Amino acid sequence: MTAPAFRFRRVSLGDVGSTNDEARARLDMLSGGPYVVTGVRQLSGRGRRGRNWVSPAGNVYASFTLTPEAPLSRYPELSFVAALAVSDAARSFVHEAGRVRCKWPNDVLIDGAKVSGILLETAQAEGRTAVIVGIGVNVASRPTDTPYAATALTEHAPDATSEQVFAALVEALTARIGRWERKGFAAIRHAWLERADGLGEPVVARLSDREVHGRFVDLAPDGALMLENDLGDMVRIAAGDVFRPRTES
Repeated sequence: MTAPAFRFRRVSLGDVGSTNDEARARLDMLSGGPYVVTGVRQLSGRGRRGRNWVSPAGNVYASFTLTPEAPLSRYPELSFVAALAVSDAARSFVHEAGRVRCKWPNDVLIDGAKVSGILLETAQAEGRTAVIVGIGVNVASRPTDTPYAATALTEHAPDATSEQVFAALVEALTARIGRWERKGFAAIRHAWLERADGLGEPVVARLSDREVHGRFVDLAPDGALMLENDLGDMVRIAAGDVFRPRTES
């Protein structure tokens, strides 16, 4: 196995507002290479589109900060890189790895229920653009007031601890980022599609102003979701939330 080209130095904190904010406040650390900030609890954690992220103790809250060896235009690809890394880590604990799937754009599911959240942000550091990859993994508990099904890793692997999951995540993310930097997005896209939830099936993409119904047929080379509508036309979705259509009981 090729040795990683870098390692994440850890800043371990207790209660924080959000680990992404704490990581942003330490950008001067990048002069020594990538780093990760972890918190026991987040008091004002946030997810995609400014949503609140419930953050009690016992779960993983980590913000990985780096300046990738890639153009800024490719930074959004790290959303898929991170999702694969989370799925790698989860699969190391869950019996029957196929139960762990990736949901566009960056959710990870176990038996169809969300176990993690990922938030990418950028920041300026010494004339370069850094990326902060915030990752939360439900280990000991899960939120109960969500519009989607949620789960915790201990519901599937009772002995898992947040420190064990964090260690597995660091190893997986380091490896996935290294492969992305060496091989490009094509290898990441291929691996993500192998784990994609709902591929070939009907889905609903909820956009800011409308819903788009179609069959999930592919992931574009830049990470956009490709749907085929009822007319057979291809519809490209660059941003939004994807759900399985509800069935009548």
